[in-house]
Amino acid sequence: MEKINFNFTGRTALVTGGAQGIGHQIVETLISDGFSVTIFDINPETLDKAKTRFDCQVFEVDVSNELDVKKALSQLQSLDVLINNAGIWKPEPLDILDIEVQKTVWETNVIGTLNCTKYSLPLLQQNDTSCVINLTSAASRTNSPGLGMYAASKTAIETLTRQWSLELAPIRVNAVGPGMVITEGTASNYEGKALEIRSNAVPLKRVGDTSDIAQIVSFLASPKSRYITGQVIFVDGGVTAGAPGHN
Repeated sequence: MEKINFNFTGRTALVTGGAQGIGHQIVETLISDGFSVTIFDINPETLDKAKTRFDCQVFEVDVSNELDVKKALSQLQSLDVLINNAGIWKPEPLDILDIEVQKTVWETNVIGTLNCTKYSLPLLQQNDTSCVINLTSAASRTNSPGLGMYAASKTAIETLTRQWSLELAPIRVNAVGPGMVITEGTASNYEGKALEIRSNAVPLKRVGDTSDIAQIVSFLASPKSRYITGQVIFVDGGVTAGAPGHN
């Protein structure tokens, strides 16, 4: 049996939306694994803080902007792992939603993932152990009023994940689907009684932590998952287990 090398020193990863929230934890975890990490993020303030904390390469990038992505990627010399984490959500009921606002959700979540993956290919194809990890969401399966475009965008990412796993092999392509997770951006949703209510809605009786997601990303970025591709792994405490179409 071939011996697996678990020394990640010298291996490189790119995390989009890596300056805050789940992306920030992914960066921290991969650096502790030994990766050299680059961050793409649209927020200059959080990007500066991440650069100071992690002492890593950062670029201010709007992933939905093709030229932004191409320019930043042209400055990288190598890439082993691409993590398409950047995403936004703008909850709005259909009858009052702003079409232009919802377009930004699609453009960031789907077109952003498309841009980063397409223009990373020349780097990823330099070796046969590269991988792409896309971030989807339990919202793609659970259906919540007001989240139509967000849920649709995450369903699209799951479809692209499966499609690209066939197109890009031997590059592995998988997706991770967080459930309810407390971050600086979602903390207000879990204040007071809301935390207990939301926790009780989860089979494991708690909401997620960013480290729950980052550890699965770390696994998929490692040789431990070398025979896994085309899969969507939900990290949601069991919320999607009974959802229609879950597999």
